[in-house]
Amino acid sequence: MLESHFNFSEGERGSFSWPDYVVFGGMLVLSLAIGIFYAIRSRKKANDEFLLGSRSLSCFPVSMSLVASYISAILVLGGPAEAYYHSVQWWVICAGQVSVPLAAVVFMPFFYELKLTSVYEYLELRYSSRVVRLVAGGLFILETLLYQAVVIYAPALALASVSNFPLWISMIAVGVIASVYTAIGGLKAVVWTDVFQLIILIAGLFAVVTKGIYDLGGFGVVWDIAERNDRVGIQIFTYGYDLLQRHTVSNLLINEVLMQLALFACTQTTVQRYSSTKSLAHAYLSIFLTIPFFVLLISLTMAAGIVLFATYEGCDPLAAGLITKKDQILPFYVMDRLSSIPGLPGLFVACIFSGALSSLSSGVNSQAAVTWEDVFSRRPGCVRLSSTTQARITKLIALGFGFLSTGLAFLAGNFGGLIQAAMALTSGVSGPMLAVFIMAIFLPFTNSKGATAALLIGTAAAFTFSFGSAALGIIPELLPTSTDLCPANITLPPPPDSPPIRASDLEYPEKIFGLSYTQLGPLGFVVALVVGVFVSLLTGRNRGVRVERSLVHKWVRWSLPDPNKVTDRVKANSYSNSISTRF
Repeated sequence: MLESHFNFSEGERGSFSWPDYVVFGGMLVLSLAIGIFYAIRSRKKANDEFLLGSRSLSCFPVSMSLVASYISAILVLGGPAEAYYHSVQWWVICAGQVSVPLAAVVFMPFFYELKLTSVYEYLELRYSSRVVRLVAGGLFILETLLYQAVVIYAPALALASVSNFPLWISMIAVGVIASVYTAIGGLKAVVWTDVFQLIILIAGLFAVVTKGIYDLGGFGVVWDIAERNDRVGIQIFTYGYDLLQRHTVSNLLINEVLMQLALFACTQTTVQRYSSTKSLAHAYLSIFLTIPFFVLLISLTMAAGIVLFATYEGCDPLAAGLITKKDQILPFYVMDRLSSIPGLPGLFVACIFSGALSSLSSGVNSQAAVTWEDVFSRRPGCVRLSSTTQARITKLIALGFGFLSTGLAFLAGNFGGLIQAAMALTSGVSGPMLAVFIMAIFLPFTNSKGATAALLIGTAAAFTFSFGSAALGIIPELLPTSTDLCPANITLPPPPDSPPIRASDLEYPEKIFGLSYTQLGPLGFVVALVVGVFVSLLTGRNRGVRVERSLVHKWVRWSLPDPNKVTDRVKANSYSNSISTRF
């Protein structure tokens, strides 16, 4: 174990130097400046500019924006912690990118041609029901608000626990700045700040990995230590499908394929991004280009995790009581090992805050789009307003969602594992949402009652298992670590009074709540699909309601009557006026 620069056992913490504040402050100022620039350029334009960038964006910035929207501070902190305490088996989710081309080829052209601002408008068109649209939009807003609270709170808490950076300043800085530049600058500001922040995020992770490998004497040393302790290597992979095991290769792949499909097929944030591109070709490229960025970032977080483990091989900060949560390991390492290099801690803080800003701004813009389009756009009082006034109202809605997310972050409790908590929140809604869109696009006989029931029951099923696991206090088991090489002046914490609760220790029926968090999305998807089809059949399918052929996928249009042929048949079998008069 390398020697620490600070005596953390005495409560000493790393501090920021002026170069750190310059690097961190520069990132915040530039992000805000981009928003102000686009606010000035589009100050007299309508909602089409604010929410869709006048459909004039090119593929590369949109692709980077998509990646930045979903690669948040949760991954920056949770990814290395996952590799450190659970091994790099989680890296196999990169194989789940096979669903991205499927979404690009099957779903994207369908929605792109419809020219929608809110993807949930499609559900109203398809099912002739405003209820389905409002339920779907409401679930999206609720899920995004909860996720944004975690995105703001978790990195701020992790940073404050190992440095002299105040918690409240972190949360307010992220919440207010992201809200302001999103509200004033619109989608173009969000996209271009995402590009800038993704570059900062990659640079920060790359700096941590490179400096750690250099200090340890090369990547070979890091790999040998990690392999010897079952963090890397063939032996770490668990095969087979086990609903109660936290991670197996099958569990991870099934979840990732479904969640990536949901993400790129029917999520408002994604559909809104590729709908803003200047052509269908750019929309295709914007999706395909996300794959190398995603694989790069997952690989960097896994590499960072094993670098951290090799650094603290003989004195694990969590076991030694120097940190209280596993997700604090990366901020601890930066303040412990990298504070001696002026500007590097500032770059790291800019890195995690870039992840938080990009996710928050993208979510806020999408929430504003859904709220305006699904709730206000058709109200008589709003329809009569000028286009610029409508845009101002939408900007206020975006600002309100940003401030609400910041407020919720102050109320957020301490979620155990960031990746696990975030995936439980998002997959609980994403699975049922994907099922409903598949029903609408590929199953013409399904109706609004089935779609509404699918959304509500599928989401309830996923959240029941998620909250049930939390209520029972089930926590994931960590791989062994050591404190044998800790300095003599460190007082190790006493062992817990009672052992942690594992899913394997429970008896049925409680044991079913030990369902792996990776299976919450697939569970919600299957339940929603079965319920939606069953309720649709039970309630008479479409009951004579005509389904427009343009509102289902071209692969299944053959199952619907051709309107031209129907019209010809009606004319052929009806009396003409002249014949009727003679009689």
